[in-house]
Amino acid sequence: MNSSDDSRSMTAALGRVVVPSRTVVLGCGGFLDQWADLGEPLSVRAMRAADTGGAHLQDWLAEAVAVPAGPGALTVTAHTRPGTYEAIDTIAALDIDLNLPWSAVSAGEEPVVLGDLPVDPSGMVIGDAVALDSWVGFLPAARSVDGLADLRIWGKGDEEAWARFGAQPIPAFRTNRPHGWLDLPVEVALERAAEINRWAVARGHFAHMASVDLHSHHHLGWRAGWQDPLGAGVIEVAGCPILCVGWAPSELQRFKAGRSVGQVYSLTLKDVAGGAVLRWSIPSGGEV
Repeated sequence: MNSSDDSRSMTAALGRVVVPSRTVVLGCGGFLDQWADLGEPLSVRAMRAADTGGAHLQDWLAEAVAVPAGPGALTVTAHTRPGTYEAIDTIAALDIDLNLPWSAVSAGEEPVVLGDLPVDPSGMVIGDAVALDSWVGFLPAARSVDGLADLRIWGKGDEEAWARFGAQPIPAFRTNRPHGWLDLPVEVALERAAEINRWAVARGHFAHMASVDLHSHHHLGWRAGWQDPLGAGVIEVAGCPILCVGWAPSELQRFKAGRSVGQVYSLTLKDVAGGAVLRWSIPSGGEV
């Protein structure tokens, strides 16, 4: 990370995405796979918005912003600050370098306001509009994109279960080192979880201590950020790198109500040294 002008503020490169469609989307992850069920696919709506210079998109609970982008990889950078409830770095703004000259998105010099987005507790996703049509989330039912799944053991009696079944520590930067297994065939994961839960019931422990996470894109995106201080990680969707951004549990305390109470954060196109940048600003403070 590099220091900025504010001694408490830092910047961190989160990752790079590639957008063959020349349209990049910053979307709320929770309903990202629902756009087509609500009407037109996300890519159709996003590319239409990009053709007009960019716009906020919303249909029921699904929300995103779509803007035009140039060729090559787009760098996503976070501006950070101390957390609201914990002394840890948290995201204060996201910048997406669009690889376009400012003149390609605006004839003026002032920033272009595109609207706002709520913070999705399920995470935010940044990537190519067409690739994101293939996103597999957790609604209405997750499926594994590679035939694999992860199994975690937690709750009352978990340490006894770890020893009994030989569960291994799962690397996770921001959690209390859960135990279980990664990358099991789905059927193996389901059978092992059922066995552990039967044992847990018989011992009077938490009845659902073994939980299976199918390798949906949503889960893989969350997993990709486990060891990153800001919860960011890159996965591949439809052949494109997609950046997924999660949130520290303490930060989620201030993102409980979202748009329903006006808890939304501004999106602007900005001129940065002659280049176009999409900025999403997430100021500090408690609930709105």
